[in-house]
Amino acid sequence: MCPLRLGTTSYIIESGLADNLLWLARRPGALRVGEMQLVLFDTPEISNIPSPEEIALMTSIAADYDMAFTVHLPCDISLGDADPSIRKTSAEMFARVVGVTSKLKPICWVLHIPLPDKKETDEYLDRTGETLASLIGGLGSPRELAIENIRPVFDAESSIIEEFDTSVCIDAGHLVFFDLDVWGFLDRWLPRCRNMHLHGCVGKRDHGSLTCLPRKFLEKLFTRVSDAPCFQTVTMEVFGVSDFESSMEALNSARLRKFFIRRYSSNPMRARACCAGRGVRL
Repeated sequence: MCPLRLGTTSYIIESGLADNLLWLARRPGALRVGEMQLVLFDTPEISNIPSPEEIALMTSIAADYDMAFTVHLPCDISLGDADPSIRKTSAEMFARVVGVTSKLKPICWVLHIPLPDKKETDEYLDRTGETLASLIGGLGSPRELAIENIRPVFDAESSIIEEFDTSVCIDAGHLVFFDLDVWGFLDRWLPRCRNMHLHGCVGKRDHGSLTCLPRKFLEKLFTRVSDAPCFQTVTMEVFGVSDFESSMEALNSARLRKFFIRRYSSNPMRARACCAGRGVRL
């Protein structure tokens, strides 16, 4: 069994990316967070794509607290859109985010493939492949790109995954939400997976606390992924302090805590001085 990193999103406290990273890194307890997913968006009204200064600050914090990153590419990226202008804008955003965040050396960049109606799926995938072919060279390895399962059916995406030899981001929360065969999905895709998303579901509400998931299910899940050769991190894809803290409590039993690496600060005083000097809340 290989110990796993435990991660969560950059939207736990109501503040910026660096503030969230420092808050997670310094949170006390026997169960520690060792990875943060940058949930990024860019619209005409608002954007949280980090500046070079914020990237430098997060790099410093991560070094001092032994934190890692995954990067969730903006969900409105549509590399196979029928509209050429949308494909062009999406490709530019993909390249921009990868370029900006590459200095963080993320475990992976997570991408949604928002497939249209079934009758248009083949054309969409063809255009996605054409666009991705011009972008994949910007990564150190194609496996640094992880395609996430966002729909009840994940068969069509396999053509892109296999053509470009990408990774897969297994969203176990989506599998539960859609009442799918979790273990069969793992059999198929876990060898390509380095990052898993995990969250609870109550009725029609997704991305809830892990308290919704049975402990036996979690123990079986963590046993499977901890034996996978490429797997690195479980990201609790929850938002807000309440769901985060209750999820941490759900995992804080000896039978579940044993699956995760315990992380400690290597130089907290240097991080404190650096962050205070740049206006990050302590």
